[in-house]
Amino acid sequence: MLIPLLVLILLGRTDLTMCAIFGSLTGVFGRTEHHWRRLRQQAQSGVLMCLTVVAGVSMSITGRSDWELVVAATVVAAALSGTADYLRIRPAGPFTYIFAFTATAAAPFSGAVTEAALAVSGAAVTAVLLGVAGRVHARRHTPVLFRSAVPPREATRILAHAGRYAAAVAAAGSLALFLGPGHSYWAMLAACAPIAAADASHAPARAGHFILGTYGGVLLSALLLQPDWSPVQLAVLLALLQFGGEVYVIRHYGLAMVFLTPVALLMTGFVSVQPVWELTVDRAVETTIGALVAVAVILLTTGRGADWARRLALRPARISGGRSAGAR
Repeated sequence: MLIPLLVLILLGRTDLTMCAIFGSLTGVFGRTEHHWRRLRQQAQSGVLMCLTVVAGVSMSITGRSDWELVVAATVVAAALSGTADYLRIRPAGPFTYIFAFTATAAAPFSGAVTEAALAVSGAAVTAVLLGVAGRVHARRHTPVLFRSAVPPREATRILAHAGRYAAAVAAAGSLALFLGPGHSYWAMLAACAPIAAADASHAPARAGHFILGTYGGVLLSALLLQPDWSPVQLAVLLALLQFGGEVYVIRHYGLAMVFLTPVALLMTGFVSVQPVWELTVDRAVETTIGALVAVAVILLTTGRGADWARRLALRPARISGGRSAGAR
């Protein structure tokens, strides 16, 4: 993240920093893979990232209503969920791509689409080169494996997961617009995080971690938004926060969000200044809306809602049965 930001600062084009930041996030993909598998996953994710940023910037330039953003984000979430699952890109899910699309579409942009494309692609290429550096001359290399055909059951799961993302993003964005806090795309983004774990038993816990971690990140952001950072200082700060988030994202998701939330709020500091209180409160409210919507979608679409209701229905019977046995 730091290298592309410093280049743009030297060029005097800090208006392109958001594009560069999202391009640099290509580096988080394929990090558990080795050698050429990592290169393949980063190259694929880099292409997807470039496409989503260009689409978001194009939407920002042409002008869009809040409802148009919700519809577009819903379509993008479903399409990229299916694409990412088919390519087996890890980390799974379209969370980062949705973040890139909605943030760039919602932010004002005065440059040209070609300039945004150069910024995001340059940062993505930098991330890919850093990701493969040191592996070219490794003693052992993992073989290049060709993609096998997707079995019907897997294809059905991919489509169901994409539909889950679409439902969560559409519901969260619509509810946020009705309630009107001010940044509906944060609610849509928050709805994506728990959906990635929808097929696992800890999805509601992940939503809780996301909410609590974001609250902590909002408090940290309120402190970090007070000083008047220079562009270089802000670039270094964002890189350090991103580093902290990536260190903890696997071990403790909530703690990772404490570091990553300020990145989302501070990156706009290069191009615009917003009231600190309004920005942080909106982030907390929108995150709560999106995460709760995601939990509801998971319970309704994975069968866990029925299991949860069944357990509640059986609990009174067990209690009354225990009392009867005690009376006897």
